[in-house]
Amino acid sequence: MVKIPNIEQGPISVDTIYDLIGSALNIPSVAMGQPTQFVVLNDVEALSRASEVVPVPPFTMQALAAIIVCGDIHQAQIKDKWMVDCEAASQQLLLAAHGNGLGAYISTIYPERDRMDGMAVLMDLPENVIAHSYVSIGYPARVPSARDAFSNERVHYNGWVRKKSTF
Repeated sequence: MVKIPNIEQGPISVDTIYDLIGSALNIPSVAMGQPTQFVVLNDVEALSRASEVVPVPPFTMQALAAIIVCGDIHQAQIKDKWMVDCEAASQQLLLAAHGNGLGAYISTIYPERDRMDGMAVLMDLPENVIAHSYVSIGYPARVPSARDAFSNERVHYNGWVRKKSTF
C-alpha cells in the first residue's frame, strides 16, 4: 500500500467498515468453525494507542481506521487452526478495501507474544480471544499500477521439477 493521506479525507463510514468485515466473514473457514472476531478502531486516540503496541510502517500512521483480526479459540473447530482463518480474513480485508477504493496494510500481531499480550490488555480481550493481525485502512494517495509477479519457475505440475545439474 502507498502512503495514506491525513485525516482531512474524512472518516471511513461504518457502512464501509461493515462491508469490509462482511467480506471477511463470508470466506470459507477451517471445519466451518468461524472463529474470527473483529475489533474496529476508528478513533484517532485508539489508533495511536494501538500503534504503540503494534509497530506499523510510517505510511500507515495516518490511517483513518484499523481492524484487529482476532481468533476465538473456543469457537475454532480445530483448535490449532484458528490462525488460518484469521490469515484468510486479513487477506480478504485487503482485497475488500481495494475494491472499495481504499488502501490497507497488514501488520502482524500473532505469534509475537509481546504484541499479543499488549493488544489483549489494550483492547480488554477475553482470555479465549487472541489478537492475530492489525489491518490499517485509509485513502491511498495514489493507486499503484498492478505488477505481474508471475514466474513459470514457481509453477510445478504433477510434482516438483528440479533443474538439471550442470556439473
